[in-house]
Amino acid sequence: MKHTMKAIAALLVAALTGSAHAAETKPLKVGYNNWVGFIAFFVAQDKGYFKQAGLDVQPKVFSAPGEGLVPLISGDLDIHLSTVDAAILRSANAPGSLKVVALVDTSAGADAVLGGPAVKTPADLKGRKIAVTLGECNEVLLQKALQAGGLTEKDVTLVNMDPDAAGTALKAGNVDAAVTWEPWISQLVGAGNANAVFTSKQAPNVLTDCVVISAQGEKAKKAEIAAFLAAMNKATEFVKAHPDEAAAIAGKALEVPAEDIKGMLGKVTLYDLAASSAQMKGEAAKSADELLIFFKNKGSVDKDATVAGLLAPDFAK
Repeated sequence: MKHTMKAIAALLVAALTGSAHAAETKPLKVGYNNWVGFIAFFVAQDKGYFKQAGLDVQPKVFSAPGEGLVPLISGDLDIHLSTVDAAILRSANAPGSLKVVALVDTSAGADAVLGGPAVKTPADLKGRKIAVTLGECNEVLLQKALQAGGLTEKDVTLVNMDPDAAGTALKAGNVDAAVTWEPWISQLVGAGNANAVFTSKQAPNVLTDCVVISAQGEKAKKAEIAAFLAAMNKATEFVKAHPDEAAAIAGKALEVPAEDIKGMLGKVTLYDLAASSAQMKGEAAKSADELLIFFKNKGSVDKDATVAGLLAPDFAK
């Protein structure tokens, strides 16, 4: 009887402790878009890593990387999974408002300029109607493609669309080419409906995904943000150690077969926190400077804009 009472008491203590722990989880509003490179985010949610870190992550999906940055600055989001170039554009217009605290991945073929049946090379883009997200990383990739074909934006007609809408438009034949991402690349090229005219593998370090926070978010939720990064790091390690299970989790989140996810992962390079810090102190910093120059030349940002303070390689330490 004593053993039974002890067992019951132990169960009650465990239940109460668990309830207390659940009550202690702190809300964290996180924006993201449906992108295979964010596989660690999907895994951390599925495996409970965020909850284990004391967080109640409240996800909100956006159709393009830059869309969540305004809500981030206004305080409607605590964290946004975005792209470095989008953070550069937004912070250049609001200096000191944003900080990139970690790199998640860099695209190495998972973004592409796709052309219809008659568009096979960058030079074939001349005179074509192209769907692209203007002012964001997709336009940067298109610029690289046009340069490879000896062309400029004056040689084509641009239609402003987010990457998913661009893929849909190309599939429907409403545009001649589209700047899009996975899973559209695999789906359209695999079905013989499109050609990969130019990919991010040909433009290294141009499209890099990152974790962005706001200045006010850093002051109010620095501990929670650090816990988020630790959970993401744990998830990244899981992806590398268990690629099949991770692909199944991401496939469910993205509504894509796991086998397709595995193929897509071969087109991105995932960063853990150590690699992220090293990149932000090296190649990613150089790329950020180059992107800033590109945007200045386009007139997207002021000539005196700077990326100083935007990259925070030591935030997680």
